[in-house]
Amino acid sequence: MAGSGIDEHLLTAAKLREQIEGELDGHGEHYDHTGIVEDDQHRANLSFLEAATDGSFFDTETGEQLLSKFRSDRATRAVSENNSTVLSHLVGVTEQDLDGSAIRLPMKILDELDNNDAPAFPVAAGNPNTGKTNTMLLLAELRKAAVDDLLVVANFDSSITDERVTSAHDLAVTLLEHRDRPKFVLIDEGSTHFDARTYSYEVSTQWTPLAKRFAKINVDACGIVIHTGKDLHPEAKRMATLPFFKTEKKVAQFYENWPADADMPTDLLFGGEIDALEKSGVDYSPDDSAPWSWDLEPELFTLDLGWDELLQELRQRGPAE
Repeated sequence: MAGSGIDEHLLTAAKLREQIEGELDGHGEHYDHTGIVEDDQHRANLSFLEAATDGSFFDTETGEQLLSKFRSDRATRAVSENNSTVLSHLVGVTEQDLDGSAIRLPMKILDELDNNDAPAFPVAAGNPNTGKTNTMLLLAELRKAAVDDLLVVANFDSSITDERVTSAHDLAVTLLEHRDRPKFVLIDEGSTHFDARTYSYEVSTQWTPLAKRFAKINVDACGIVIHTGKDLHPEAKRMATLPFFKTEKKVAQFYENWPADADMPTDLLFGGEIDALEKSGVDYSPDDSAPWSWDLEPELFTLDLGWDELLQELRQRGPAE
């Protein structure tokens, strides 16, 4: 590989991935979890199960879920450690696509979420059952690995959710209570909660003033999950910094902008459609209703109050009727 500009370790890692998946001679010499599971005891247990089932354990639902979790954990650590060799193995880059784009994708996503040190606003859109929430959780996973002490605030339960909030008032209180910590906010069912046809006034008077203060209260990112651009308030589209559209569970198109009057985002990122997206390792229920109420006193942002005073005022007044 001399003179090619390609790290030979990356090719070796990719070749190992090919062998494991049976694309090269030598299939059967490695288990599916080779290079993914780091813990010796876990690796030994999985090897035993694979041998006991004649190599079919990872074809079962339990095996698939376990392998997905271990792969996601390994990828998250590799991204945070900038370990390109591990990432090459995980994504399976071969001679045909050794431009490194697949290896660099998690880093590119993190660069977009950095957003020049301003809060990022990813928005997930797409058809039903295409894994929009799952991919948004994957972004939160990546961010949690990259940002120390990141607090995940969401309107639904998950294994990555630190604080659950179900209203604009609760969100404001939680953000102010933890304003010294970086925070990733996740709002699911945004097609209902941010629908301009039913909540135009509420989004404009409650969400927008709060969101425009995110930088001052240490919000790192805020993700909203919707269905289509027709469902989303124009102001939320205008603020989007990393919108993406899902057509299938493992396929996504990431964009740079979302014009306020457009049904689809614009300015495609990363050179085109991304396929074979890794599932998030986060446990959550897709049937969670992810409720939300618009109950924040909008005039609070016009008062000349410090953050401690504003938090006290919010607590005293409580949610708006």
